[in-house]
Amino acid sequence: MQTPTFSYMLLVIITTGLVTWLCRVLPFVVLKKWGMPRWMVDFLSFVPVAIMSALLFDNLLVQHLGSLPTLNVPNTLAAIPCFIAAILTRSLLVIAVVGVISLALIRYIM
Repeated sequence: MQTPTFSYMLLVIITTGLVTWLCRVLPFVVLKKWGMPRWMVDFLSFVPVAIMSALLFDNLLVQHLGSLPTLNVPNTLAAIPCFIAAILTRSLLVIAVVGVISLALIRYIM
């Protein structure tokens, strides 16, 4: 198999970067110009909650093929201080720092 040339690799990197940039910027440009209906804005307001719930339960439960999922004890124990930090501060930075520190301590102890 022949190795790709430098110009081909550079073209691939630039093209993929451009496609990635367009995928992230184009929705903002379109929405700034036309906007969204109110019902869609109301519907999309639930998306962050749904995403966070999916990420949370994905990390709190361990899937086993052919049986029910079990609880991931270290992650569940680390989630408790995170919930308290979320209620008290409502700061994503504080929640992330508390989560990292509590999981590190739990792994060190266990």
